[in-house]
Amino acid sequence: MKVKGRISSVHLFYVLVQSVIGVGLLSLPHQTHQKAGSDGWISILITGFFIHLIVLMIWLLCRKFPNLTLFDFSKVILGKTVGTVLNFLFIMYLLTIICYIFIIYTDTLKRWILPETPGWILLLILFVLLIYGSICSIRNMLSLFSFLFLFNLLLFCITFFVYKDPSLDVRYLFPIGSNGGWNILRSTEDTFVSFIGFETLLIYFAFMKQSKSISALKGAFSAIFFITTFLMYIVMISTVMLSPEEMKITQEPVLYILSAVEIRVLSRLDLIFLSFWGLVVFTTIISYSFSASLGISNLFRIKHKFAVMLAGTFVFIVSIIFYYMEITLIEEWLKHISLIFAVIIPVLLLFITIIFKREAASTYEEKEN
Repeated sequence: MKVKGRISSVHLFYVLVQSVIGVGLLSLPHQTHQKAGSDGWISILITGFFIHLIVLMIWLLCRKFPNLTLFDFSKVILGKTVGTVLNFLFIMYLLTIICYIFIIYTDTLKRWILPETPGWILLLILFVLLIYGSICSIRNMLSLFSFLFLFNLLLFCITFFVYKDPSLDVRYLFPIGSNGGWNILRSTEDTFVSFIGFETLLIYFAFMKQSKSISALKGAFSAIFFITTFLMYIVMISTVMLSPEEMKITQEPVLYILSAVEIRVLSRLDLIFLSFWGLVVFTTIISYSFSASLGISNLFRIKHKFAVMLAGTFVFIVSIIFYYMEITLIEEWLKHISLIFAVIIPVLLLFITIIFKREAASTYEEKEN
């Protein structure tokens, strides 16, 4: 089923940025410091370079099947039965990511802003927002993403206030590479989770006006470069503001730093940052739920709005069930399944396509004959 609606490379940039930058932003400096210490920013740089290579392979795969999403060309590559199974698993993966976002976002709000609010109330609010934001068309979603992209820049600007803090010490970044190359590479396993979202290109490339042109790849590369730079900046600013001992015990270094900044006009910069961050997380939820809903609609042959309702209901129920589980266990599980669905499967599909010379055109010709 060929998709309807077309987007430009600029739109793809907005979609990809909003899909990737989400709940992992706040805890990333703490996670990278656990293994790489002050060299956590190097781990992000290495991960960003690796993601560029994976994005290139995804583009090479999708350009062979223009106007078709993963849910369509998987059946062409693997056959109807195996392709349908893969589609189902990929949908479950997308829904699992949304559940993870729901749980992390709710946990963060309860610890920093709403400690007395029941968790299920916050999950219900996210459920309503998911339905409202995902039931729209791709064009409406792009308009929303283009506007909310400004809040990523506002997050960046808010961090400028920490430079007036006298505790800032650039020496915490040095000596570069002192934690060892192996520890830096080990830390990329943690930073990879913060880059999750680029695999939605398996769906969004189908909406490109010229998916085979290099402009589509440029839009995706620009987004990954922006994300890498942004995450590196967040980790570096946290490193120079907190001592190594503080970094080890502070789960959300950015919020902790902003909460200590005092300005005459503004107070509690951490709450302002959280408000803007919430809007960024909202777009990540919409992107994943929109992608999952396309797959559900394709799998069960139902309308998009019913698929959104089905996806949202599943996420809401599962999030409530697993909300009281140990979050670190979910994160560890997510590291493995994200590597499978975001890296291994796209690469395998590309190799199969090249070896067996699978093309979308030949498939449609067979159907017409």
